Amino acid sequence: MAKDDRSTVACLSVAVASTVLLGLGGWLWWVLSGLGDVRGSDSVFVKSVIFGSVASLGLWGVWLLIVVALMQRFAGTIVQIEPLLRAAGLAAAPLAFGFLMVVPVVSFGIGLFAIAGCVLLTQAAVERVTGVRGGEVIFANLAGFIVWAVVLSLLTTRSNQFAPGPFLAESLWDLVASAS
Repeated sequence: MAKDDRSTVACLSVAVASTVLLGLGGWLWWVLSGLGDVRGSDSVFVKSVIFGSVASLGLWGVWLLIVVALMQRFAGTIVQIEPLLRAAGLAAAPLAFGFLMVVPVVSFGIGLFAIAGCVLLTQAAVERVTGVRGGEVIFANLAGFIVWAVVLSLLTTRSNQFAPGPFLAESLWDLVASAS
């Protein structure tokens, strides 16, 4: 499917749906943990699931652009964008496991598992699309992931939960730190 030019929309749909499921899982964890949810535009649902999913997808695009730039710079490899989008779109599928963050006690671990799965499969996607293995691909993929993760963490504070899934925990850590 990732090699079929006609499957670009389907592969990108996997990334969108998986990201939204990660956001829904984080929001359900938030609500079921007794943290509440304000109705209207201030709701954690609106901030995390809707805005957070859009922000996450935009940053996912930045992640891939970083991979393209670093692969060209350090590996001398020209990465074709459309095949990378298809392969990385499918590689985002593990984010859907983030929906299971609703399970008490293991919710944060499930969120981390979902993200780790996405990172590992994105690594494989970049290797497959570029035909390159080794340090350059690892460096490029991790650089893109770090930007994605750091910016999503920065978007989430105690009053603004603008990121999906386990990034909501950042708002609780911010609250605890400010109370000390």
